[in-house]
Amino acid sequence: MDILTSRTRAQGASVVTTLPAEVVRRLGIGPGDELEWIEDGLGGFRVAPHAPESVQVVEAHAKVMTEYDAVFRALAK
Repeated sequence: MDILTSRTRAQGASVVTTLPAEVVRRLGIGPGDELEWIEDGLGGFRVAPHAPESVQVVEAHAKVMTEYDAVFRALAK
């Protein structure tokens, strides 16, 4: 596992960073591409190239989690 770093800076009302070249290469992204910032549930985020089907997957996941919440809670005991 590699640890790559970048520094943040202010740009208008936003905070931005530059992606290290190795991250760009591994993600297969280029200028103007969209990224998805997906919460990992541990206080962090996973970054991935945007995929239109991701929205459908997240929506389906939320629906299943809501519909079967009681089942999942029972199984967790």
